[in-house]
Amino acid sequence: MINLLKKDLMACFKPDIKSVIKLLIGIILFSLILLPTIPIAVPFFISYIFILRSFQIDELNKCDYFFNSLPIEKEDIVYSKYLFSTIVIMVSLIFTFVYSKVINSIWKIEFFDLDSVLMIVILLLLLASILLPLMFKYGYKKSYVIVNLIIAICIIVLISSKGIKGIYFSYTGEVDILRDKTLIIKSALAMIAYLVSMFISIKIYIKKEIAS
Repeated sequence: MINLLKKDLMACFKPDIKSVIKLLIGIILFSLILLPTIPIAVPFFISYIFILRSFQIDELNKCDYFFNSLPIEKEDIVYSKYLFSTIVIMVSLIFTFVYSKVINSIWKIEFFDLDSVLMIVILLLLLASILLPLMFKYGYKKSYVIVNLIIAICIIVLISSKGIKGIYFSYTGEVDILRDKTLIIKSALAMIAYLVSMFISIKIYIKKEIAS
């Protein structure tokens, strides 16, 4: 499983000028178009790109056929993808924290507080919980359209949600460490959904027939 994880990490985070430029352009566009949603939009965008990229690379290299010829447990393949997704989520949070400090130094706006962190974690866990079973079931190409449709709906909901609008900005001042106490419960539920999603993915992938 560790070797599978290393494969995904090396393939997805391998220095690639073209991919880095595309990612930076995407982040800048998100910042200009959706400035109030940066604390949510940026990690959402990063996680979405890298999780999909791992499946895309596997499909391009026909990794399923290769794994099928090796003594590798299918459960380990699923575990490695979920562990990779967890690492991606953590990296996206760290990047967003640093990025928010840059934005704060320019516009004197602080929007990366505990509420926004928990909201981000909830949304990213739910994103992965939907994304991963679909990818294991249908593969990258077949699920690409439906995944992007789901993402489009999520973005619309994010922009129009009053609850999320309430955590976009907080100017420097005395505020509670956690304004919305229900976010702790919601985070726990999102983690449970993530674990349930993993077991669903295991069931799907074990039953999946892979041509040799």
